[in-house]
Amino acid sequence: MLTGDELLAIDDVGGPHRLEVRAWGGKAVWLRQATADLRDEWEAFCLANQGKPASWRAKLASLLLCNEQGEPLFTAADVPKLGRKSAAALHEIWEAGLPLLKVTDQEVRELAGN
Repeated sequence: MLTGDELLAIDDVGGPHRLEVRAWGGKAVWLRQATADLRDEWEAFCLANQGKPASWRAKLASLLLCNEQGEPLFTAADVPKLGRKSAAALHEIWEAGLPLLKVTDQEVRELAGN
């Protein structure tokens, strides 16, 4: 059995994931590997907006887009600006980001109120 200290010492998150966004001419972005805190922040956003129109893709992008060192590029305040970016580009980030957050298609449908 692992002790608490041993468990906390395990580096289980890993580095950022590189994604080439076709809608942005193949330019690459980095997506953070999701932590439990990021997943919880995503779920809190989804529950607060369940059944309502919300900036789902922009919120996910704000949580996961990062620099090469894994440091976030955006805050919650940036979600409206991200929401005005290309739907095609944010959809590519969405498609790559959902598996990082361990979100299933069924969960997305339920949280969106469909």
